[in-house]
Amino acid sequence: MVFGALVVVGALVAGATAAWSWWSLSRFERASLDLAVTTSDEPQNFLLIGSDSREGVTSEDAGAQVYLGSGTPEGRRSDSIAIVRLDPKQSRISMLSIPRDLWLPISPTGEEQRINTAFSTSAQTLIDTIESNFQIPINHYVEVDFAGFQDLINTIGGVPMYFDRPVRDRNSGLMIDEAGCQLLDGYQGLAFARSRYLEWNNGTEWVNDPSHDMGRMSRQQELMRAAIAKVRSLGLTSLTQLNGLIDAAVDNVTLDDQLGIRDLLGLGSQFAGVDPGAIQTYSLPVTEFTTSGGAAVELLDPVPAQPMLDVFRGVSTPGTTTTTVPPAKPSEITVSIFNGTPKQGEARRVSYVLSAGGFTLGPIENADRPPERSVVFHAPGGTEMGELVAKWLGPAPEVREDPALTDGQVRVVLGPEFSTVDDPANGEDTTTTTAAPTPAAPAPGAGPAEPPPIPTTTFPGGWSPTSPPAGIVCR
Repeated sequence: MVFGALVVVGALVAGATAAWSWWSLSRFERASLDLAVTTSDEPQNFLLIGSDSREGVTSEDAGAQVYLGSGTPEGRRSDSIAIVRLDPKQSRISMLSIPRDLWLPISPTGEEQRINTAFSTSAQTLIDTIESNFQIPINHYVEVDFAGFQDLINTIGGVPMYFDRPVRDRNSGLMIDEAGCQLLDGYQGLAFARSRYLEWNNGTEWVNDPSHDMGRMSRQQELMRAAIAKVRSLGLTSLTQLNGLIDAAVDNVTLDDQLGIRDLLGLGSQFAGVDPGAIQTYSLPVTEFTTSGGAAVELLDPVPAQPMLDVFRGVSTPGTTTTTVPPAKPSEITVSIFNGTPKQGEARRVSYVLSAGGFTLGPIENADRPPERSVVFHAPGGTEMGELVAKWLGPAPEVREDPALTDGQVRVVLGPEFSTVDDPANGEDTTTTTAAPTPAAPAPGAGPAEPPPIPTTTFPGGWSPTSPPAGIVCR
């Protein structure tokens, strides 16, 4: 749902004249908030909220029973929370997703609760809670509700995305019943953005996605990129097109009362040329926790969180240190597996374990010719993805680049020495070598291998859409 807020801001800043921007701004509901002050030419942090308010949803809307049925909550909560940092001087956009079940002290009382309870008190309470816990200044505020989100997607003609398999969520109403390019309308777009209990079909049965809110944040980021790409493809060169987006948003979007014309015009050129693929996205790292009352929540994992938080504090910028970029995640990788061992069914055995670990599966077949040893092939620039897959296999396979693979694709060819497949977090020592002729044996008396980098989250990786195969463009 965060994309809806970004589209609103993007449409406003695309306005050709200050007069048009003033007229557009005057139509939105405004919130009077205590916000950190900055100038339009300095980096600004926007707090973007997807509210679960059903106020604009009617019984005639598509899938209304999901949102208005028995047991649905009253009032409003933050269904999604993100901080977007816009840096005009560096032409950089960074986005930090915050889990709504994050357990932390709520301002001003200090009582520990889920972060989305702060929003149910007031937007100002949420802003104060974020600033006091993360020391991130909030300069502007944008909120979009369910109805506004659906209207925005319908107004731009839907959001195209590629699904490599059928997926569904019976809680949110999501239903993608076949693989391939799909055009998500407002209802399915909202169902996709809200999906916390996603299931995917592996060809024989429906498999539960284990990542829940963490996987949902990753999918929301992909939806945001796809939606911004769709908006860019429309051009938005006329006031008629811009007014269509504004009309879709005006009844369901709230802006802070300090977001002025100068801010919009100062950011206009940056939004006009933004490349969705260049947006730096981060998911706040957390660990699972059960409260004394038995509630399943999440706690901030402070060590890996600090480099990310520093980006939004203005202490560092993306790219100045490799620790600010989250490592590759299983949900970002599509793995094809080819059995070159003498044993039948080894590729299928590997696929079961990798699928349970959150990897997306490609073809599972026998190798045309058995290799001398197991090899993991990755796309150009995808070394980290290849090494991540290799860590699940033992003995350690080679890791090689294959120019025929595209971003996010990894191909595994199992050799005769292959014996084990397991999550490296379970203690299996499956360190990788790159293009080495034989697996390296540890030196006598050598200590244990250096541990891998701290992951961005302890939750299992979840499924998310992948890039379409070569030659396929989703429109």
